[in-house]
Amino acid sequence: MDKPKKKVNVRSLINRHQEICARIDEIADLCERENRFRTDAETLEYESLIQEDQLVCMRMQSALAPDADKNPNAARDAVRLMRDNYKSGQKTEIIFVRDLMMVSDVAKGSIIPLNIQDIIKPLEEGFILDKVGLPMPTGLKGDIVWPVYEMVEAQIAGEGVALSDKKIPFSKMLAQPERIGIAIPATNQALNETDGLLEMIIREVMPRALRQLLNKIIFSTEKVNSATNLVGPFVGKADTAVALSAVPTFKELNAGMKATLLETGIDGEHLCWVMTKSMQAILEGTPVNEKGIYIPMIQNGLLCGLPVYTTNCLRSGAGDEYIGLGDWRYQPMGLFGALRFIVDPYSQARKDCVDFVLNADYSTKTLRDEAFILGKVAEA
Repeated sequence: MDKPKKKVNVRSLINRHQEICARIDEIADLCERENRFRTDAETLEYESLIQEDQLVCMRMQSALAPDADKNPNAARDAVRLMRDNYKSGQKTEIIFVRDLMMVSDVAKGSIIPLNIQDIIKPLEEGFILDKVGLPMPTGLKGDIVWPVYEMVEAQIAGEGVALSDKKIPFSKMLAQPERIGIAIPATNQALNETDGLLEMIIREVMPRALRQLLNKIIFSTEKVNSATNLVGPFVGKADTAVALSAVPTFKELNAGMKATLLETGIDGEHLCWVMTKSMQAILEGTPVNEKGIYIPMIQNGLLCGLPVYTTNCLRSGAGDEYIGLGDWRYQPMGLFGALRFIVDPYSQARKDCVDFVLNADYSTKTLRDEAFILGKVAEA
């Protein structure tokens, strides 16, 4: 006779998952404040928490996956639950764990499991990594070492002969996630009177805001926040940027930037231009050679044979215009742990607003500085 299947208390699993995440954040915050690595005791606790959380998440997935498949209206039911909650002044939390997302009624403890694709567009959409064919992983855990995509050249050396230093120090390969957050308020009147506004905030506005923040971190020539170590490859390169004309020439871009970068030994398999939309428009109307056949510099989205990606983050706060070029496999980025999304009717109650708050742990690293070059456009 088969043993009856043990009933899983999903709410207790979610609570334990949140407790583990909170404790890991406490350890990370303490190490950051004291500017040190984890102690042996903290490392043992950290590894134990990571191992336990993996089991917790596996049990949650096992318990919730069949229900998610059985309910084709799960996304609609989740939105209805959130709408009912904010109308009655109750907080709703959404937790993304690996391939599933749980929408829970904090007061009643009810849970609606969803597949992540049912409620939010893939976060990778709109990132430069997606454009050049590289992954941006989500749901990362533990001490992640970024992958190195290049070949390692073997060396032959006699006894006692020192081998040359590796180009990428091991310290650069370790991911160091930091917390990022976005809050978007919406009035109760707008939520009540506008059909689809709640759904739009969850499905489109929040993911778009997160993508814009991450793109700003990656492409800005200045730190987005002076207190953070989250910086992209162009931070600190403005002072040594290649001087470009007010309307950059093909020679300046091809020889002055592309060839200069390739001379460092970067093979350029995932090279990509980054510039503002206005600069792209200018170069689309600028011929390679003014004498002879008219050939625009940018054709079919390519400049000097490389794809062009646009973002207004390449214009500094002072109004300086830049063009960036880089091999993006040397700028890995990823989201760690669970995305935490709260629909909060309390914090801005005096303004009769509902706060939509998204928190995540994010990391990015520049593995090779020489894989990125910046050009500064002269003032017109």
